[in-house]
Amino acid sequence: MTLSDGNENPSKEPAARPLLSEEELSALTETKSRDGGLPASRERSQRVATYDFRRPDRVSKEQVRSLYLLHDTFARNLSSTLPNFLRVIAEVTLLSVEQRPYVEYLSGLPDPAAIFKMSMSPLQGPAVLELSPAVTFAIVDRQLGGPGKTLTENRALTEIEQRVIDGFLKIVNDALRSAWQPIIDLEFEIIGHEPCPKLLQIVSPNEVVLCLVFHIRVGDTRGTLSLCIPAINIEPILPKLNESAYSRRHPSVAPEQTRALLDNLATIPFPVAAELRGTTATFYDLMRLGVGDLLQLDRQVSDPIDVSISDIVKFQGELLVHNNRTALLIHPLSKTEGLLEKP
Repeated sequence: MTLSDGNENPSKEPAARPLLSEEELSALTETKSRDGGLPASRERSQRVATYDFRRPDRVSKEQVRSLYLLHDTFARNLSSTLPNFLRVIAEVTLLSVEQRPYVEYLSGLPDPAAIFKMSMSPLQGPAVLELSPAVTFAIVDRQLGGPGKTLTENRALTEIEQRVIDGFLKIVNDALRSAWQPIIDLEFEIIGHEPCPKLLQIVSPNEVVLCLVFHIRVGDTRGTLSLCIPAINIEPILPKLNESAYSRRHPSVAPEQTRALLDNLATIPFPVAAELRGTTATFYDLMRLGVGDLLQLDRQVSDPIDVSISDIVKFQGELLVHNNRTALLIHPLSKTEGLLEKP
């Protein structure tokens, strides 16, 4: 009689055989693709694209290009209205349109800064408009009657200065509304001011925002103007933000209209003058001038004469006599050559 252990299974089953042997697995991994290229595993590895989940692109490249074109129009509109408002030479140029986390945008702002929160009705959520301190105080100085000087030390705006710069912000809002008009009717309105960037929280720190940076010049002062729009705010209208839709809303001018415009411009008269310039004299010598006196000029007889159109020098020429009338020969170095007779 044989005693058996209680832990021993009297009915042992044979071990399960693997579906593929080691030789078969090795053969499969070394098999090339049907077209004779790399193995399938290597093909899959080459199709893998890197993606940073901390900085996702919420807006496609085509939509970013559409935003660039849209806000380039905004920059041109603002450049045409600011000189009349500030009574000084002013220019705005779009530099870049980028996607970045909101915390990175805040880290690039000066402290203190001129930061304004504005609504984009009917879209939900606010946007941020930031103006560099140098340009901010230059605009305030111009609106108060000064030459447009800026401060040597950066500081926050006072309540009175905030009221003064409201006129400039209204012009910015009007230019933005006009630029967005082909896509959607938006009403931009300043709803708050925050001098400290750390206290400005419109979205979570890791939320993706669209950062638009502009170069702005007011007189001799130069600085930047930035616009921060959260991507989540414009998600309802992202399908409209593509280059083809924007171009369809701005059709090209027909050749017939261009020809009609040129024909109308061709009938407009303008003054043409040939002037001898480049000499100076004292007031005493001018008072002593009389008939027959000679006034020596600063140029030679053979030097060309400036030809101006509406007081703007466009060509150089030479005075001649043509059919017993004074005429002007356009200099051969000019693109246009011919005779302009003077009555």
